[in-house]
Amino acid sequence: MNQFYGWMLSLIFLGSAVGNDVGTTAQGKPLTEFRNRANEMFKAEAGKPLKREAKQPPLRPGSGNYTRAYSYSIVGFAARCFHLGEMPDEANAALVENAKHYLDNPKDIIDRDSFHWHADIVMRLIDMYGPNGTVHPGRLTADTEAVCLKPIWLYVKESAKHNKPDHATTKSWHFHSTENHHAMDFSLQWHFAKIARNKPDYQKLKLDNGSSLEDYYRAWNEYIVVYFRERAKKGVSIEIMCPGYNSVWLKGFYNFRDFGEPDVRRSTEMFLDLYWAYWAQEQLHGVEGGGKARIRGVNGFKHATHGIPALGWFYFGIGEKPKIIQGEINALLSDYEPPAVVAEIARSARAHGPYEIIQRAQGLGEQGVGEAVMSDSMKPNKFRTDGGGIIRYSYCDPAFTIGTLMTEARPLKDWVHISAQSRWQGVIFGNNPAARIVPVVRPEGKARDVLNGQWSVQSKGSLITQKLKGHKAGGPMIVWMPLEGMGALVRDGDAVFVETEGAYAAIRVVGSDFQLTEQKVSNPSMEGPTRVAPPGRVILPIDDFAPVILEVMAKKDVTGFDAFKTKVKANQPEMKGSLLVYKTIYGDLLTFDTSQKQTPTISGKPVTYAPKKVLESPFLHADYNNGVVTIQKGEHRKVLDFNR
Repeated sequence: MNQFYGWMLSLIFLGSAVGNDVGTTAQGKPLTEFRNRANEMFKAEAGKPLKREAKQPPLRPGSGNYTRAYSYSIVGFAARCFHLGEMPDEANAALVENAKHYLDNPKDIIDRDSFHWHADIVMRLIDMYGPNGTVHPGRLTADTEAVCLKPIWLYVKESAKHNKPDHATTKSWHFHSTENHHAMDFSLQWHFAKIARNKPDYQKLKLDNGSSLEDYYRAWNEYIVVYFRERAKKGVSIEIMCPGYNSVWLKGFYNFRDFGEPDVRRSTEMFLDLYWAYWAQEQLHGVEGGGKARIRGVNGFKHATHGIPALGWFYFGIGEKPKIIQGEINALLSDYEPPAVVAEIARSARAHGPYEIIQRAQGLGEQGVGEAVMSDSMKPNKFRTDGGGIIRYSYCDPAFTIGTLMTEARPLKDWVHISAQSRWQGVIFGNNPAARIVPVVRPEGKARDVLNGQWSVQSKGSLITQKLKGHKAGGPMIVWMPLEGMGALVRDGDAVFVETEGAYAAIRVVGSDFQLTEQKVSNPSMEGPTRVAPPGRVILPIDDFAPVILEVMAKKDVTGFDAFKTKVKANQPEMKGSLLVYKTIYGDLLTFDTSQKQTPTISGKPVTYAPKKVLESPFLHADYNNGVVTIQKGEHRKVLDFNR
């Protein structure tokens, strides 16, 4: 895996799709900062030979070979060669070699962990550099194109049985597998149909349902427009703010935007604008904040520089320079960039003090049946959008972001698993990308994930959370903090206090003693250095179901650490039977039913899990089920109308 990551670093050198001259576009215009950042690294890769990554054995019984790293190394090399106009014979030979591997190993084509991760990049290379390419036609030869399309046709023919452009009946909310796999699947289906429908070898071929590729292309065009409209209406993402999965979810969308019909291009560009505003308003120095889903294993205890944060660095120059690149190549080869208003949000959203973000997200529904490879036994996930589900709440101060996914204490059967899987909540601090406080239910034994692990209530910088009785594979409830970027922990009675460069925090376990230790946290079922958390400290309640209170306040809002401690200790939690009543350091009265029967309240009002707005913050506004989103920063404003 380390070799794979090392190879993926080279993908960030693929730079601009609009010309070879460093510093200018093909039209002679100055390159943007985004292009210059890519080109700074791009030049360093010139002339280097192909370094193939190894083909690995199946990840699980019944799967195909695990060839993601191998294929990424091939397509990355080819993209670099075509972009620079160097080693064309070697680049074409590498793509042919890759395609022939899959033709010789057809089970690898329908394995969800390998083929569609790179195949959309192949389609981009054909569209940019193939015989009819939009950038440098002919660098990818007609013979290479013909071989490359063969395994992709086999994939599309099989996947068309399962993921269908059925927006008329499902509004795009029924789909197989996970959000990112579904997007990689239908973006590849769309792109193949777009190119192959006019090829003599494919023009007369039919899918199993009798559709021609022309019919299929038109159907996917309609689906894509509806898909983005529905996300603007009902919730941007299901795998919420997951930096790795979101980047591969988006990667095929850049192909829609660059190569699609006008309606597809327009809808996709609006959605990319929406996504980057959604990310920009909440990130703090490039670190994504707030509640998240599918933050698996120990990933929530450290900041990744690959995926979405990597693109954040390329687009806005914020955060850390990326060291690992995985699914970002289409974005780096695209001429899409977020609009100026989004860049302004990313760079200066917190300049005028703290603000709240409230977002409605989908997650309720019927869990499908997935397979490691595509098969007739698969059943789709079916999301329901007729009621409440998740309220994503974040409080964004210049010194920190604290956020959670507020849900009802529902049983797991009410949720589609990708929404309930490995939910993350807690605080990130602005002084250091490593600094954070994470209250979370850890996996039990050798389980990889917890489903439906905890529930919560939050107002401003105050959060109450508890392990859910309706969890699956949940082990101990812990509060985790790194050694890096955090001061010494100070235990005072039932509370633990800590300070960072810009903020103070307190953790209180209600009605239970707890252990405070420094310990290694890892994923027992997985191996390798990336599966171990950084050195950290753990608060471990003796009572697994004891509620945990987390309070955070900026140093500028209190006269000192002692004053903060006094403020926290003055607000003692009170148990009225099973009901926890607590006045926060911000003056809000929270109630939280530890029996998990009643809805929490904030200042006397029950939490509303179905608010009228799907997006609400100083920078993003949209009514639920409306389809019109306003992005705003000061006098700068952009309206995205997905209904046109």
